[in-house]
Amino acid sequence: MDSAAPPLTARRQRLLLAAVMSGLLLAMLDQTIVGTALPTIVRALHGDTLYVWVITAYLVPATVSLPVYARLSDRYGRRPLLLFGMTVFVAGSALAATAQTMEQLVLWRAAQGLGAGALESLSFILVADLYRGQRSAALQGALAGLMGVSFIAGPLVGGFLTDHIGWRSVFLVNLPIGIAAIVVVRAVLPGWVGRSERRGAPLDLAGIAVLTAAVGLVLVGISEHSQIPAPAWTDPRTGGLVLLGLLLVPVFVAVERRAASPIVPLRLLADRRVASILVAAATASFGLYAGVLLLPRYFQLVRDVSATHSGLLIYPLLLGLLVAVNVGPTLIVRRGAFRGVLLGACAVAAAGALGFATFDADTPDWQSLLFMAMIGAGIGPALSGLQIAIQRIVPPAQVGGAMGTMLLARQIGGAVALAAAETIYASGLHDGGAADAATATGTGVLVVSLVGTTIAAAALLAIPRGGGRLPEVPAR
Repeated sequence: MDSAAPPLTARRQRLLLAAVMSGLLLAMLDQTIVGTALPTIVRALHGDTLYVWVITAYLVPATVSLPVYARLSDRYGRRPLLLFGMTVFVAGSALAATAQTMEQLVLWRAAQGLGAGALESLSFILVADLYRGQRSAALQGALAGLMGVSFIAGPLVGGFLTDHIGWRSVFLVNLPIGIAAIVVVRAVLPGWVGRSERRGAPLDLAGIAVLTAAVGLVLVGISEHSQIPAPAWTDPRTGGLVLLGLLLVPVFVAVERRAASPIVPLRLLADRRVASILVAAATASFGLYAGVLLLPRYFQLVRDVSATHSGLLIYPLLLGLLVAVNVGPTLIVRRGAFRGVLLGACAVAAAGALGFATFDADTPDWQSLLFMAMIGAGIGPALSGLQIAIQRIVPPAQVGGAMGTMLLARQIGGAVALAAAETIYASGLHDGGAADAATATGTGVLVVSLVGTTIAAAALLAIPRGGGRLPEVPAR
């Protein structure tokens, strides 16, 4: 931020924060709200063969563009990139609502995803730009909490809109809120906010291209595995694409080392604290993805409840997350250190995951609800605390690149967690009965949650002694 520029007034900050949070919520909800409506959409547009691509077309550009928006906003400022993303997202939503074929819907979903990347990355970065200390920690917690809200509320909202208004309304609902957010950002957010890099440096077009190819191949391969029946990981459409994407990683590293202004600044990884935070960010929330994917299915198939009721039954996961995602940053800022708080949270998540070790069809509901709440309470501090840590550790001019890289790692980690949970669940089904489904659910939640938590804890323990302390906030 330009130190000579006048600060925003409190009123303009509140308006801007409301616009940013509403845009972020729309982008996150769109990943879950459409999933509920998708069976109805497929029947209406006669597109069974493109079922998975409606999700994949959104996920790939939304993920790939996260670090791209973050880095470009360092050069051009947050305002033009955020306005571009909001406009593309709203336009994609409007067009998706008018789709007459599945091919059209897939195309417009890709446009939505491209816009969503700006909403998801720049929202967190703007809070770091505009706020400091305890206020920033609280707002980072609120933004991270929207992730949990979208996971739980999305299916309920999507089901209600589809059943009572029609499937096109799941896209049209974005328009009034999105347009209002655009108007506020255009009127309130100054162009100088976030601008820290000279425009003369060449754009890292090669890095963007290789990153897009690598991440796109991995995500498409993982998404293909979610088809029914699921192709084996040895199938070229799944494991083959994932392997090809991974083979591009060393190519991407070589390109970034030569780039004058790399999209993913590799020099950040030379700091063990930053590298550890990125690993923890990618894996700490594994349990959230596994729980949201598997537990509603368990309640529907084994407990024989409705889809709406099953969504309500996993609310303890959300409540634990929402409480901890705000308490965690407060503790971190007060202590002036993040590692101890986050390791304690990992222990809570691990204990919750271990509760599913004996999970079966006879497990009382109160036990599963308690263990869900513990997993949520353990994951919450990592979602917000790691963001605070990386924003305080890296120099202000590198916050955009660091945050974009962290959000990319988290998104890819989520895709891996979903694929792993589905694979473990499917491998545990033998006769298809309720007992099998219950055991497979418990195993999936246990293994995915525990592996993610263990990796995150190991990454935090790898931070050098004293490296978990937060640097002092520089005076404005």
